[in-house]
Amino acid sequence: MKLAGRRPQASRLAAMTVLSLSAYALAISVRMPQIIVKGRFWAEEGAIFFRHAWDEPAWHAAWEPYGGYLNLVANCAAILARWCMPLNLAPYATISLGLFFQLLPPFLLISARDRWLGPWPVRLTALLLVLLMPGSEEVWLQTLHCQFELALCCGIILSLETARGTPAAIALCVLVLAPLCGPAAIALCPLFVARVVLERTWARLLQCSAITAGSVVQILFFLSSPPGRAYALHPFINLSVITLKHFAIPFLGIHGAEAVNASIRATFAAGHIPIIPTLLPPLILIPLAIMLLRSGLRHPGVWFFASFAFTAGICYFGAIGGGLAMLDVFGNERYVVVPQLLLELSVLSLAATSRFRVALVGRAALVWLLVVGLTNYWEVNPNVANGPAWRPEVSAWKANPNHTLQIWPNGWTTQLNTHQ
Repeated sequence: MKLAGRRPQASRLAAMTVLSLSAYALAISVRMPQIIVKGRFWAEEGAIFFRHAWDEPAWHAAWEPYGGYLNLVANCAAILARWCMPLNLAPYATISLGLFFQLLPPFLLISARDRWLGPWPVRLTALLLVLLMPGSEEVWLQTLHCQFELALCCGIILSLETARGTPAAIALCVLVLAPLCGPAAIALCPLFVARVVLERTWARLLQCSAITAGSVVQILFFLSSPPGRAYALHPFINLSVITLKHFAIPFLGIHGAEAVNASIRATFAAGHIPIIPTLLPPLILIPLAIMLLRSGLRHPGVWFFASFAFTAGICYFGAIGGGLAMLDVFGNERYVVVPQLLLELSVLSLAATSRFRVALVGRAALVWLLVVGLTNYWEVNPNVANGPAWRPEVSAWKANPNHTLQIWPNGWTTQLNTHQ
C-alpha cells in the first residue's frame, strides 16, 4: 500500500516539474523572440566556436580552449550544430542547448527537499527571482555563457540539502561539468570543502570531489592568462560596481540605474571617489552577513551569501576591460548574474526562516525585487535582442563562398571555408 501510494505521488511531482519547467521555458523564449525567429549565433559562439567545429575534427574542437580556459559546453554545442544540423538551422542547436542549461537552476530549486522551500510562495519566489532578474539577457538562449548558469547551479547545490536519486545524479554531473566551462565555478571549491568539514557526510564528499575533479582538469590543462582581462580589484570602483549592479539595477530598474551610473562615472571622471556608492555595499552587506551567521553555519543563506562573495570576487577580478568597464548598465551583464541571484536567494532563505521583523523587511525587499523585475522584463539591450537572420546569410554564402556571414551582435561575423 505504501509503495502504491508513493507511485502516484512521484508521478504528480514529475508532472508538476515538467509543467513548471515548460512554463519557465516559454517565459524565457518570449522575452526576446527574434532569437528563435531569426536563429542566432552569439558573438564568439559563431565567430570562434562554430568556426573551430567547422574547420577541425570534432575531438580536437571539443577540447580547444579559448579566452584562457576550456568551455566544454560551447565547444560541444558548436560540434552538434556543425555535424547534426543543416547549416541553415545550425544556430538552433546552440539555442536549444542554451535553453536546457538555463532550465537547470529552476530544476534544482523545484526538486529541492529543503523545508524552507516547502511553501509554494517561497519556491515560486525563488523561481521568479531567477527568471526576472533585470540585466540578465546576455546569458539568454546561448551556450557561450552557460558557464555562468552552471556556476549558479553549483551555488544552489552547495547551499541546499543534498538530493537523492535522479536529482543527486544530475547535481554531480553539473558539479563536474561547471568548472570545465569556465573559472566561475572553480571559485566555489573552498566552500564545498568547508561544507564537507562541517557536515562530514558522504553526499557532501561526493559533491566536493566532483567539482574538485573538474577544477583540477581545467587548472592543470587549460587555464591561462590571456591579454585583455584585468586580473585586478580596485576597491572604490568595485564597491561602486556593487552599488550599480547589485542594488541600483535590481531595485530601481534599468532606467533608474542609468541615472545612478551617470553620476558614478562623472564623479570618477572628475577625479573624485563617489562617497555613497562606496559606502552603501558594506552598510548593507555586513549587517546581512551578521544576521545570516546568527542563524547558524548550516543555514542555507550563509552558503548562498558566501557563494555570492566568492563568485563576485572572481568575476570582477577577471572581467574583460577591468572595473570601469563594469560601470555600464548594459555592459558585462554575464559577470553579475551569478553573484546577484545568489545574493537574492540568501535574502529569500533568511526571510523564509526568520522571525517577524527580519522576515517582514526581507519579504518587502523581495516583493519589490519581483515588481521591478516584472516591469523591466522587456527592457533589454537592443544589441542582444535583435540582429541579422541566419538563413539569408547562409543563402548568400552558398551563392558566394567568399561571403562573410553576419552574426549577433551587429558587427560580429564568421567566415566558413568551402572545403568542408
